[in-house]
Amino acid sequence: MTATEQLKAEHKAIRTALILLDILRNKIESEGVADIEKLERLAEFFSIFADKCHHGKEENMLFPELERVGIPRENGPIGVMLAEHELGRDYIRIINESIKSYKANPDSPVLEKMIEAIKGYIDLLEQHIYKENNVLFVIADMNLSDETQKELFEKFEEFELNEIGPQKHEELHKMLNEVKHELLGKAKILDVRDIPPVQRHTFILEEFDKLNPSDSFILVNDHDPKPLYYQFQAEKEGKFDWEYISSGPTIWSIKITKKN
Repeated sequence: MTATEQLKAEHKAIRTALILLDILRNKIESEGVADIEKLERLAEFFSIFADKCHHGKEENMLFPELERVGIPRENGPIGVMLAEHELGRDYIRIINESIKSYKANPDSPVLEKMIEAIKGYIDLLEQHIYKENNVLFVIADMNLSDETQKELFEKFEEFELNEIGPQKHEELHKMLNEVKHELLGKAKILDVRDIPPVQRHTFILEEFDKLNPSDSFILVNDHDPKPLYYQFQAEKEGKFDWEYISSGPTIWSIKITKKN
């Protein structure tokens, strides 16, 4: 595995956490109360794994290496990524402050501030990850030698051990899976956002056909999949349930269940 491949793999875990955070945000909006315990666990995941660990690898090792091969910091992609890292830290600070205020006074209007910070953070990180995967990491793969990628990968492992300690990586992923199970049960997440739009409907319908009766998956999309719903009505009438779990503006999550 190269250094950029490891960072992309970490992006997948971060995007899963963003899906769960958005589901909790939707529950706040619909129910008027916050599941503070789950929010605290996700905030810890973002603070330690996404920021301290993942962004730390980029800022302390990848970005300096890119500068050494001529990729500019100012007026270039590195500068944009660094500015977005700082903005993300601001959002997490607001989310943590909102959690603390809500715990002290559940009747406080702090929920509105929390919701807006969550929306901002999700939108920021989704765009940030897209730019890194499709621009910055492509530049890195073109300009860094195989030997440099290997050295960076080894430095990443050492950095993670020194920065967050042994076993913490595994603990954070275990915590993320626990939150996922508590929110979604056994339903798997079917994230189709990286699949070309022309291929999505066929893929989703094939995955639905694989379900056992009463089983579900959580469809995650980058827009409201209304046309897919109409296709399900036409082809699977009476055979499915369709329940919105979160409804944008950045992530749409729909629980699709195969009826008995």
